[in-house]
Amino acid sequence: MKNAIITLLVLASLYSCTKESDDSLEPLNYVGSWKLVKMTGNWIGSEYTGSDMAWQETYLINDDATFTKTRVNEDTTIIASGTYNFAEDGLLDESEVDIRTYIEFSYETANAIIGNCYSNRNIEYLYFTSNNKLISTWEACDGPGLEYAKK
Repeated sequence: MKNAIITLLVLASLYSCTKESDDSLEPLNYVGSWKLVKMTGNWIGSEYTGSDMAWQETYLINDDATFTKTRVNEDTTIIASGTYNFAEDGLLDESEVDIRTYIEFSYETANAIIGNCYSNRNIEYLYFTSNNKLISTWEACDGPGLEYAKK
């Protein structure tokens, strides 16, 4: 028991001495699988979760700056992939979406599951919220509101 208390005290002192992180994004914190958990429409009360959503979707974000997006809609599965990069402020006009840190997904080829405001660009922008959600910016131009949670 005495050893457990000493261990806890040592860990607590080490934790209290660590430098608090600044608000900059470390890409490896977001590596992993992100699942679509909520979909909203453009009218009040149009919020769907689970099997009530129009489709199921995941992003697999790899630590080598690549990703794979998979959408399942009834018996159809669509898969697209590409590369990503992180940025803070500056790329999107703040009047379009109020974000701090976002991820830009660049797709290898055009694909029906790319959700963006530009029909001729193979990119998507999503942003990270303070409660560890990933939110699509597609809603800013009449697309659905899409919210992802890390699995």
